[in-house]
Amino acid sequence: MANHYQPSAVLRDNAKGFLNGKYKITIGSTMVIFGLTWVFNQISTQIGDGMQKLFIRGELTGLAASLALYILQMGVSFVIAVFISVLSIGMSYYYLKIGTNQMPKVSDLFCGFREDPRKSFTASMIVNLPVLLSIIPGVIVAKIYIEVKSISFLIAAIVLELVGAAVYIFFNISLKMTYFIIADFPEYTAVEAVKASWNKMSGNRGRLFLLMLSFVPYYLLGVLSFGIGLLWLYPLIQESYAQFYLDLMNPKKVTGEWERTV
Repeated sequence: MANHYQPSAVLRDNAKGFLNGKYKITIGSTMVIFGLTWVFNQISTQIGDGMQKLFIRGELTGLAASLALYILQMGVSFVIAVFISVLSIGMSYYYLKIGTNQMPKVSDLFCGFREDPRKSFTASMIVNLPVLLSIIPGVIVAKIYIEVKSISFLIAAIVLELVGAAVYIFFNISLKMTYFIIADFPEYTAVEAVKASWNKMSGNRGRLFLLMLSFVPYYLLGVLSFGIGLLWLYPLIQESYAQFYLDLMNPKKVTGEWERTV
């Protein structure tokens, strides 16, 4: 029997329905997330700038030094991204509660740090690793081009960056449900949650990609409102992803209960 999934428009409408009357708490939580993300990014920037200053003071120049600095900075960015991603587990739990008619709490956002943090950090590292690996080759070749000024390296850099972007999108979509699965199935290990996301997204990557694309006009409106609109948009996006997850786990409602089929 073929699965019958809800289209993007229905998922967004469902999300709006569950968020109705809850925007006060979701906007407050969004401000917490934005603030913490800003702090983490500032830490990453400050450490990266400090490394660059050390290289300059040590008169470490040339292609080898540039590549070494880049790899060190990427390592720092990866660690910070892992910390930010642990917050995503809490957000997944937070919006799953909303999507199942439960009242979330701000403390839910930190459940990834509080409950089995080892599993949370392991899952975050696995999910973020493809992102790191997808962008490194293109940047390295681009830095080589800057030094040698060869058109062949420029072409190679462009091709590698385009391929890297495609690889990033593919893995990002394939592993997008990992944090929801960890939040919904606490008995799963990090590896099991990653595998479950990969398996469940097989044949459903296009659906999630279309859902993500459907928010582009909303993002533009958010930017035109000087970012204020993003405080309403962010909860809508996250709850839409939660609705996608619930629909993915049970494409057909039989008794009113979600049938989990991971």
